[in-house]
Amino acid sequence: MASDPRQTKIEALLGNETTFRAQRRSYQPHLCPRLAAGAGLTRPLEGVDLEVLRVAREQLPFVSKNKLLEILPNGPSRPVKPLRLGVVLSGGPAPGGHNVIAGLFHAAKQAHPDNQVIGFLAGPKGIITDKHVEITGDMVAHYLNSGGFHMLGTGRDKIDTPDKMKKCRETCGALQLSGLVVVGGDDSNTNAAFLAENLRGCGTQVIGIPKTIDGDLQVPGLLQIPFGFHSACMAFATEVGNLNSDCKSDLKYWHFTRLMGRSASHIALEVAFQTHPNVILIGEEIEEKELTIHSVVRLIADVIVARAQAGKNYGTILIPEGILEFIHEVNVLIIKISYIIAAYNRTASEEESFHKLPFEDQVQLIDNSDIWRDYDSRVFLGFPSLLQKGLLLPRDSHGNFPFSLVNTERILLEMVATYLRKQRAKGLYKGTFKTQNHYYGYDGRGTFPTKFDCDYGYNLGYTAYSLLANGATGYMAALQDLHLPVADWRPLGIPLPPLMHLEERRGRLELVIAKQKVDLDAPAFKLLEQERQKWAEGDHYRFPGPIQFDGPAAATAPITLQLNSLGQ
Repeated sequence: MASDPRQTKIEALLGNETTFRAQRRSYQPHLCPRLAAGAGLTRPLEGVDLEVLRVAREQLPFVSKNKLLEILPNGPSRPVKPLRLGVVLSGGPAPGGHNVIAGLFHAAKQAHPDNQVIGFLAGPKGIITDKHVEITGDMVAHYLNSGGFHMLGTGRDKIDTPDKMKKCRETCGALQLSGLVVVGGDDSNTNAAFLAENLRGCGTQVIGIPKTIDGDLQVPGLLQIPFGFHSACMAFATEVGNLNSDCKSDLKYWHFTRLMGRSASHIALEVAFQTHPNVILIGEEIEEKELTIHSVVRLIADVIVARAQAGKNYGTILIPEGILEFIHEVNVLIIKISYIIAAYNRTASEEESFHKLPFEDQVQLIDNSDIWRDYDSRVFLGFPSLLQKGLLLPRDSHGNFPFSLVNTERILLEMVATYLRKQRAKGLYKGTFKTQNHYYGYDGRGTFPTKFDCDYGYNLGYTAYSLLANGATGYMAALQDLHLPVADWRPLGIPLPPLMHLEERRGRLELVIAKQKVDLDAPAFKLLEQERQKWAEGDHYRFPGPIQFDGPAAATAPITLQLNSLGQ
């Protein structure tokens, strides 16, 4: 029976598949020469001394002995017996994660057709509960070059208790895993380090993969940026570029735009280079200059007043998500309030927990705390109500302040509006102040990866396999010289213990991988300082447009990396 042409057309229009996604699957990521022939040889990279904290040596005695490794080309070879490898996606999604799995899978099959890759479901919890699926060639082909982590799902569970570690050992032992690849950020790679130390008994090696759109998982001189950063920044830059276009068209709106990035301002910096906003706030700079929140408000307002005098009552403002953490007076209150909430909840029943109390009672409880000073009250009461309520939001399961839930862009917008009304009363401001506020975060995590991240994730998967094939454990896969073409990338194995420091978590010091903030002495930031006044005064907007996958515009690396590679 002949098919109904009308029904066929409807199915094509309303089906889950899109022409674009199908086309993206056809792109074969490029491999750097050191990985193209399969698993390479590893050797210590001389001349680089990585210091390990004493507490890290005590808690991770075996993997703390690891030396920095480089991977050299090797001809095709087959292990004596097939290997079973596990992979887990951990933390928030980042574009390029599916290509990490693809690179690992293809490298494994290239080495031996009977090698297997096991994917754990829903993040680290999948290892703890032994929920897994065997990854097949059809799965890899279906998800190649696509965004998200939906091949396996992800989660934020930490393997931070003896019982959880015991269950992981049981899972890896029962599956007879030779290796486990942990794809994630600083916390996930911290998990990888402790897994490497504790899974030796069951014969499972562990390799971490650097992932986070925030860009704060870096190792100076060795790892410039994690995968996912470029794709997210380009997705955000597309939106900010559209706002720039709206500014020049309508000539009447100030767009207050918050960008994801809690503990560092790498995203805001990269998007600024991509779009040339009128105001760009960098948290690390605010911290160094010890600016108060009112100083930040005046900084924004001064640009608005100056542009109004030139007849420009419009513009774009970029605000990093974690800016409050960099403002000392605010961060002190965040720390104190977090402590007070945790202390109260330790003795309160579920029905009487801190966040079940009315707002007025919460404020009173804080005001009565022994660690709360009169100065703290004056600062807190001087904030607008939106910020006050934001500071009292529930902390996450790890005790962290939920920066993404605080509408910082709206808080700053209202504070700027208040300041401008005072300036208008003094006759210093005569412009109009119409505003829009925006937040870009989760949309960037799920975007299709750029060509850069497609290649980067794929090479990281191959690098992880090379490290495992050479017996390495307790390392993070990395690639040097990412600002250069793929042909010039150099795969490395970076020991995880030297990346760790002590950080306060839930009231106690814990060993975790350190986040890297924006370097204010780096060439990229110095060039921002040179350009920002020009961007503030004029309309030097840049319009990056949507992410490109073909043509010369597709072959780009993050501008920040390229500028920093130029040196001082």
